Amino acid sequence: MIRTLRTTDLELIHKWNQSTVPKVNSLTFEEFRLQSVNCTYSYIQCSTDSMPVGFIFLYDEKTDYDSLNYLYFKSRYQKFLYVDRIIIAGEHQKKGYGQQLYDFIIDTHNPDIFCCEVNITPPNRQSLSFHHKYGFKEIGQQNVYNKVVSLLTYSK
Repeated sequence: MIRTLRTTDLELIHKWNQSTVPKVNSLTFEEFRLQSVNCTYSYIQCSTDSMPVGFIFLYDEKTDYDSLNYLYFKSRYQKFLYVDRIIIAGEHQKKGYGQQLYDFIIDTHNPDIFCCEVNITPPNRQSLSFHHKYGFKEIGQQNVYNKVVSLLTYSK
């Protein structure tokens, strides 16, 4: 089951966010809350017993967002959907939830270009492997926020 994010989810998913640093950027709770409000779409992935197991924050091309990675895609594509962060809680990884979430996004929003970045330094090998298996292709790399990232796109 996938549903829209609720404010009651924020404390739990902020903990997940912080537990995955440096694979994602650290955010204070207030920064995280604001990001959840300002993104175009935010969803919670739930298990069969309706317990949250993951989340995703998405931005489209119309969003006023100053992330250098988002701006990379905005400068190249007129219409796209950008994954700012996706986290599946550790104990729920490798159970197909990430693929279910991406399938839902593609089926629901049908983006022309679906894009994200994944850390190369420090390495996030699990995420890179997942994205390549899903069909994302690297279109570039950049050094931002003291990291090197692989910039990835997916299109049907």
